Amino acid sequence: MELSTTTKVRAKKAGWSAELIERIEGSAATDKQVENLARGELSEEKVNGWLDFLEDHPDNPFSNAPFNIFNSPAETGLKATPGPDGLRLRDINIGSYGIVPDKWDLPNDAPRGTETTGQIMAAGYSIFDKAEVWSENAVDLYEDAIKARWTPATELDWENGLEELPEELERAIGQICTIYSNNGLVEQKIIGRWLEEISYGFHEVKLFLATQAFDAGRKVEVLRKRALINGGGLGQAPLGQIYRGWYQGLTFTDLVIALDVVYKSYEVTLFESASEWAQTEVERDMFAKIAADSRRHLDYGLGHLEWYERFKPEADKRLGIQFLRAEASLVQEMRLSTTEREALIVLLAGGVENLQAGVDKLKTLRQRQYDAYIENLASINFDRPTVHPGLVGQVKDPLEGGIVAVRAVAQN
Repeated sequence: MELSTTTKVRAKKAGWSAELIERIEGSAATDKQVENLARGELSEEKVNGWLDFLEDHPDNPFSNAPFNIFNSPAETGLKATPGPDGLRLRDINIGSYGIVPDKWDLPNDAPRGTETTGQIMAAGYSIFDKAEVWSENAVDLYEDAIKARWTPATELDWENGLEELPEELERAIGQICTIYSNNGLVEQKIIGRWLEEISYGFHEVKLFLATQAFDAGRKVEVLRKRALINGGGLGQAPLGQIYRGWYQGLTFTDLVIALDVVYKSYEVTLFESASEWAQTEVERDMFAKIAADSRRHLDYGLGHLEWYERFKPEADKRLGIQFLRAEASLVQEMRLSTTEREALIVLLAGGVENLQAGVDKLKTLRQRQYDAYIENLASINFDRPTVHPGLVGQVKDPLEGGIVAVRAVAQN
């Protein structure tokens, strides 16, 4: 067998001697095998060892192996350098592997940086546009989530951090845990529903969203544990008005606006304020940890919104409509969910003896939530000239709607 000119050139480039090339041409090797081995620039010693294998085991099925592992257009020779926090995703996004295309054109499960040849099995992806999912911080938020993972079973002082509470306070904290545990269930479900739609060209986003789904599951776990450990039990299920804003989104960006921007702005502020209404050390630690998790979700939401507005400027008009829809569902939940309002007022008042103090503090909390929401949008220079008036209404009167609105709904 005489090697092709191209293969001989590759062999010489790999540093192989004339004697080795002569031995190859006198062996049972094929030109394709030699070409691929030369692509891998194997040493003469290794190639001679392979030729010994061919001579000693001519009937071995692997003697016909084409060594396609060396025939890949992928960029080689790159060496990632770990940073102070170890080898993170951003550290390996180097060379061609760090290029995320604006449009992903593979419908299958092939990861970014690989070659697809021959027939392929299409997957169920529907999102191939980078602007629909991307956020520059997703790659770091994933790593932060992995690094900050915590275990409710062992990292909260369940034995010594609790104390017996008056009945109304225990019921109130159980009610808050019930509502936000339920929110976590729905959050996990809807994130999972969209996760499978995103193609693998944007694996950083898929990895981060997987941590958000896990965070939501952990929120379910820890809040149920708190509700059931101290004698209070679970309370009433939430109305679920807010879920309409999550499910009504026609695009992934619609979901991000409703869940990771509008809702998370309010949730993060509520949990970060828990030191003012939590009754035991367990609750203060628990809500601080959940707030840190939710802060990452909010940061992704803001990062995606900033990217989307920059690269989809034509969609600005519909963004305003989606914001109003998301805000409306949040307003409806706050107005009509009397159980959450009652629970917060009792906790803020420290009991039922001075509920007006709780109402006043709830008003302060609603103002803080509203201000944080507007500041979050301002941090990415996103202009909201018209915010849903109900959000302002909750600041002016946190009892707006109240029992009257619930009765009116029931009568209709």
